[in-house]
Amino acid sequence: MSTLRRLIVMIVFLLSSLGTANDRDLPLLWGNLDWSADGQYIAVTTDNGVHIHHSDDLSLYKVVNDYDWPAIKWSHAGLRLAAATDEPGSITIWDLESEEETHLMIPGDEDRGIFSIEWGPGDAVIAGSGYDGIYIWKIESGNLMSFATFTGMYEIGYPQINWRPGGVDIMSGSIVNGIAVWNYYTGILVDFIWNASGNSPARWSPDGRMIAAGDGPVTVWKVLPDDPGDAWAEVGGERIHKLIYEPGRLQGLSWHPDSTKLAFVFLHAESGYPPKGDFSRDGALIWDILTDTTELIPGVFLLDVHHTDKAIEWSPDGSQLASMSIDGRIVIWETDTFQVIAEYDGYQSLLDW
Repeated sequence: MSTLRRLIVMIVFLLSSLGTANDRDLPLLWGNLDWSADGQYIAVTTDNGVHIHHSDDLSLYKVVNDYDWPAIKWSHAGLRLAAATDEPGSITIWDLESEEETHLMIPGDEDRGIFSIEWGPGDAVIAGSGYDGIYIWKIESGNLMSFATFTGMYEIGYPQINWRPGGVDIMSGSIVNGIAVWNYYTGILVDFIWNASGNSPARWSPDGRMIAAGDGPVTVWKVLPDDPGDAWAEVGGERIHKLIYEPGRLQGLSWHPDSTKLAFVFLHAESGYPPKGDFSRDGALIWDILTDTTELIPGVFLLDVHHTDKAIEWSPDGSQLASMSIDGRIVIWETDTFQVIAEYDGYQSLLDW
């Protein structure tokens, strides 16, 4: 090898090593993504705080803390962002307009990590789910109302929750290979849907009439309206849609605002970890449940990123779809054409490890 060629090889090697080192100094995407109610901002959890991006070009707007906890949720109205903190059993709410902070705590010294957060009707209450149960706080007073506690939750299911839009029910699951529906006011179990897939995301439809959850890879159930007076009239829901697709699993699950489509990140059964992984059959999969048709958008993939129940989300008006990928990117598509309209690659890529 000539001296010039050796010099070129050494320079390329040093530059690539420097690039890898710098990349590993970047924040790592850590599980969840959420749009603000007005569609202006997208928040993501990382191993170095909650990062907020402008939704028009995905430029970084603000980093609100330095925690590495995965649970976040924007309020239904306004610009309040709730996030779990690294202090056991606590949630912090940031108001981006007033720059005020509200801290909600579970009394006691036990380790009660919050893994899922949901705002209640009218943003008057907020619920947090952890290993040992579901807790609900009144926002105005900060008082805690213990809604349901079950210390075996970690052993029997994934501690995530989802509030029924416009209703009084909270869904939690997966629990014993199923989805439990609780009445917010009474704390009574009002419905239970068997779901053999176990620890998969589950979400209410925006119209409050259906529940979708991972099950081969996705199943949709019709659920009775709120009826506390006759809660056990029909238990279990009615299975009305099931996606028949290639073998694989989903990460993240999001309903279109009109309750006719579902999006999730699909991982084909043959996909594996780098460097042997082949992600060509993976991507953001959109399922139209009315026509039973699918559209696969390649280029995004997730593998065991911490608690990815919200790895992909439609914008509040349904015109855009955002997702994160383990190669360190956030991507936004235009819904009608599925063309990429914004991309941000300022996070650490796990494909380099």
